[in-house]
Amino acid sequence: MIRWKGYLDWVLSTYARKEIKRDLRRMLSISLYQIAFMKKGDYHVVNETVDYVKREKGQATANFVNAMLRRFIREKDSGSFSKEEALSRSFPAWLVKRWQSRFGDSDTAKLLSILNETPRFTLRVNLSRLSLEQAATRLFEEGIPTQPGQLSASALSVDKLAPVLVSRLFAEGIVSVQDEMSQLAGFAAAKATSTRILDACAGLGTKSRQIREICPHVLVVSMDNEMKRLGRAGTDCIRVLADATRSPFKKDVFDTILLDAPCSSLGVLRKHPEIKWRRHREDIISFGNYQLSLLSNLWQNLARGGHMIYSVCSFEPEETLDVIEKFKKAGKFTLENPLPFLFNKEYYLSLPHETGTDGFFIAKMKKT
Repeated sequence: MIRWKGYLDWVLSTYARKEIKRDLRRMLSISLYQIAFMKKGDYHVVNETVDYVKREKGQATANFVNAMLRRFIREKDSGSFSKEEALSRSFPAWLVKRWQSRFGDSDTAKLLSILNETPRFTLRVNLSRLSLEQAATRLFEEGIPTQPGQLSASALSVDKLAPVLVSRLFAEGIVSVQDEMSQLAGFAAAKATSTRILDACAGLGTKSRQIREICPHVLVVSMDNEMKRLGRAGTDCIRVLADATRSPFKKDVFDTILLDAPCSSLGVLRKHPEIKWRRHREDIISFGNYQLSLLSNLWQNLARGGHMIYSVCSFEPEETLDVIEKFKKAGKFTLENPLPFLFNKEYYLSLPHETGTDGFFIAKMKKT
């Protein structure tokens, strides 16, 4: 329901002449959501809601709720209910205007639509232990249908995650939960020629473990500034509790550094719709400045001829290409193709309305 919060709030503010109390507003939002976006019978929803409100709030409030919900049903049935209106109202106005100025009205409508979809979950298969086809077969035998990922050779997608978490493959560590774009960032780092790799903002260590699966003989160091997250990185990696803006490592010590940087996360709104209500215009610029500081600090730890893999789950210019352009003033590097399926590309930029996937950016910089 949080995906459509803006639209539901707009409907309530349009219909009500005065402020609605918080508990009643929440109840009305749930009922409007059921009528607009679920398969429950409209009048069944109305009767249930009105009966409950009558018991809890009295007849007068029940009459108000009944009138509001029935008005919404009439407008929906008459065609006044517009999915395009619902989409545009379900994102902050500043964000819609930003994308319209960048992509135009038509592409922005496509972008809003895909970002408000309920996503499938993505798994990573440890291909050193089982092929993608074998993993899919074993999951199917446990009643879990899958589909291959769109871009990552180790990705399988599923509709429901709960059955996977109790499956034998998950217990054996053959499948892990990891977004497909995240897998591509880990793959780009693993395929760089290395003996020592730093996962600079490791978080839970998902990409660190992925790199170890692909390159079992490479030294992988997982760094994060929170031990609670870092403790889940696994014992196969060296774990370092530190802040990437004040890197504790010596100069020129790593062949490859993966910087999957903190960002606005506007590329993964399908999975985290609450983020769009928390972000502001200024946040995008602030994240861009922070990402640039991370790059500048970690660059000294990268050996000459080594590779910096920079990635963010955003497609905003201030966090992607602008960061790379600004960094050219401080770091000497050449951009290389980060992924094998790209043809003569210096970076990977996923725009959700074009790729059908999350918004993401990956650049591979060779230190010269």
